[in-house]
Amino acid sequence: MAEVEVAGVGQEQGSEDPILLLRERDGSRRYLAIWIGAPEATALAAAEVAATLPRPLTHRLLLDAVEAFGAQLERVRLTALVAGQFHAELDLTTADGSARTVSARASDAVTLAVHQGCPIDAAEDVLAEAALPAGAVATVGGPEDAPDEAAGPATADVETEVERLRRELAEATPDDFRAEDE
Repeated sequence: MAEVEVAGVGQEQGSEDPILLLRERDGSRRYLAIWIGAPEATALAAAEVAATLPRPLTHRLLLDAVEAFGAQLERVRLTALVAGQFHAELDLTTADGSARTVSARASDAVTLAVHQGCPIDAAEDVLAEAALPAGAVATVGGPEDAPDEAAGPATADVETEVERLRRELAEATPDDFRAEDE
């Protein structure tokens, strides 16, 4: 297993589908790109900025319920890639101290980890099969955005998109989260 971190949420060129970009913390600093839905992108952006909403979104609600039963989310693991879909597991510690594992979608698992502030690991075989090398991640900007070799690859395009989502979330009202037929 290798620890990964959220590098940001962006979009594939020519597409409006959100992509969650994870970056290996150590080693070759490979990237995993996971296509996610708009609700997951919104929940992830809310978690990244620690937004306080009038009512909890589903991911925060689930963590609140887990904690209400005395359990704790300890770690998230990306365990497999099956037919192009990432599979994940949530490692929980129950009130009596026993360990439990729950299967989850990768996008939900990562969002829960960001809300909880717990580590995210990726199986080496998942990284070997699906990771993009650090140099394959596109960046935007001129020479001022060139990567610092010591700091790793630049992620200006991802960071710009995350910042845009943060601004939108900061300006959002509860009405923005209501379905149109409400």
